[in-house]
Amino acid sequence: MDEYQYECPSPDIDTLAHVICDLFPDQTRFVERKDDEGRTSLTIHYVAMRMGPTARRIAIDVRFAPDALARYRAMPPRLHARSYAVLRAYVEATLGSLEEMHANGETVPRELEIDMGDDFA
Repeated sequence: MDEYQYECPSPDIDTLAHVICDLFPDQTRFVERKDDEGRTSLTIHYVAMRMGPTARRIAIDVRFAPDALARYRAMPPRLHARSYAVLRAYVEATLGSLEEMHANGETVPRELEIDMGDDFA
């Protein structure tokens, strides 16, 4: 049984959620969204246990630039590995920044954004 929740109607966004799910604790929820301009994002809702004296709910909104997402979708699946690596690197860096903020005694934000641009695809 999968310990994560996926609410991603697009198969490619669902795949991207699966690529990064192991970076998050069980019960993390991955939700595909479109904003008012039609820009696709993958919002990650999780509970961070190490970011303070109590559990802290955090949402990370991974926003895909429309042209980069279109290039990714146009690529054959065998060429997606680089995009997966870029996505993982951005998410890992963001999580590392949160842990560093906590270690330095700074307040960890509850909502963050990651913009995936041309280096994604």
